[in-house]
Amino acid sequence: MESDCKENGEDSKRWSTLQKVTLMNGCLTNIILFGCYSVLQPFLRDEAVAKGLSLTSAGAIFGCYEVAKISCTLFIGTRLSLIGARWCYWVGLVVLGSSSFLFGFLGEIKSGQWFLGLGIAVRVMESVGAAMTITANYAIITREFRKETATAYGFLEMSFGLGIVFGPLAGGGLYQLGGFGWPFFVFGPAAVILGVWAFFTLPDDDKNEKSSQHGQVLQILKKPVAVLEYMAVFIMYFGIGSLSPTLGRHLENVDSSLEGNHVMIGLAFSLIGLTYTFTVPLFGLVSNKLNRNKVQVIVGLFVCTLGYTLVGPWIPVTSLYPNGEGASWSIYLGSCTLGIGSACTNVAVMADRLLDATASGLPDDMTTYGSLSATFEASGGIGDFTGPIFGGSVLDNYPFSTLSGVLTGLCLGDVSVLLMYLTIALAVCGKKSGYSEDEKIK
Repeated sequence: MESDCKENGEDSKRWSTLQKVTLMNGCLTNIILFGCYSVLQPFLRDEAVAKGLSLTSAGAIFGCYEVAKISCTLFIGTRLSLIGARWCYWVGLVVLGSSSFLFGFLGEIKSGQWFLGLGIAVRVMESVGAAMTITANYAIITREFRKETATAYGFLEMSFGLGIVFGPLAGGGLYQLGGFGWPFFVFGPAAVILGVWAFFTLPDDDKNEKSSQHGQVLQILKKPVAVLEYMAVFIMYFGIGSLSPTLGRHLENVDSSLEGNHVMIGLAFSLIGLTYTFTVPLFGLVSNKLNRNKVQVIVGLFVCTLGYTLVGPWIPVTSLYPNGEGASWSIYLGSCTLGIGSACTNVAVMADRLLDATASGLPDDMTTYGSLSATFEASGGIGDFTGPIFGGSVLDNYPFSTLSGVLTGLCLGDVSVLLMYLTIALAVCGKKSGYSEDEKIK
C-alpha cells in the first residue's frame, strides 16, 4: 500500500504535456458546459411569465434538458468506442455551443407558445451536445489518468462546481447588461471555440480499441454494491435538487429579516456549490492515496445526513431551536456541510466503480469507461430532474421539516444497507464475494 502511494505521488509529478492539456480541456469544458446549462436560471422564469406562460411551462424548459441528457448519455456511453470519444467530445461542444447561441434569439419571440415549443426544441438539442461531451470527457480522462483517476476526477468535479456557481452569476450580469440574448451570445461561441481547440489538442482514439461489449450498464449494475453507490449519487443530486424551489422560502420563514433579500437567499445555494468546488479535489487526492472508496462513500452520506439535519431541521430536532423551526446560521452551516458530503461521496463512487468494474472482468477500455461515465451521469441526472418536483410537492402540503426528514432518511437508509452488505461480504462471503482480502473494506 505504501509503495502504491509513493508511486502515485511520483506519477503526479511526471504528468506529460498531453495529460496536462487534456485535463485543462476537461476542466474548461465542464465550466462552459455547466455554465451553458445554468446561465438562464436567474431570468428565464421572469421572461416566460412576461410572455404569458406559467411557471410549470418555464419548468418544462429546464426539465426537458435533463430528460434528454439522461437518455442520450446512456446511449452514447455504451457505444463510445464505436462512435469515438474524441469525435463525441468536440462535436458535442459545437452542437452545445450552437444550440446555446440559437437560444439567445428566442427572446425576440412574442408568442408564449412559440417560445415554449422552440425553447424545448433548442434545449433538447443542447442537451444532446452536452451528453456527447460529458460522457466523452470523463472517459478520456479515465484513459489518460488510469493510475490517478480519483485525483483527475476531483479536478473535473471542481470545474463542474465552478460552472454551476459561475453560470448564474455571469448570466444574471450579462442579462442586466445587454438583455436576453447576451448570456447565450457569450457562452455559445465560447463552447464552439473550445470545441475547435479540442479538435486540435485532444489525444487520438485507439483505433484498435473497438470492444463489442455494449450491454455493460446492466453488467455494471449486477453487483448490489454498485446499485447502492449509484443510489448515493442519486440521493446527492435529488436532495440538493429538492432544495432548489424550497430553501429560499424556508430561510425567510426562519428569519423574517431575510425576506426579499435575494443576496442572502442566493448565498445559501452558493455555499453548497462553493464548498463542493473547493473540497472535491482534496477528496480526489484522499481517494487516490488511501483507496478506501466504500468507506469514503459512507462518510459522505453521514456528512450529508448532518447537513440536512442542520438545514431542516427534521421534526425531532426542531425543539432545540427557540422558534421551533430552525435558524439562518444553521441553514448556512448545513449548506456548507452538504457541499462537503456530496464532494466526498461523488468522487469516491467514480473511482470505486472503475476499480470494481475492471476487477469483475469488464475490459479496461473505452467502452467500459464510457458505460461508467454514462451510468454516473444518468444517476445524477435522474436526481436533478425529480428532486425539484418532489421538493415543491412536499412543501405545498407539508412543512419543510418533513422534506428534511425524508432526505435525512434516504441518506441513513442507503448507509445502513451499504454497511449491511459490506459486513455480510466481509464476514460471510469472504473471497467468494469477489473481493480480495485487501479489497473487502475499500
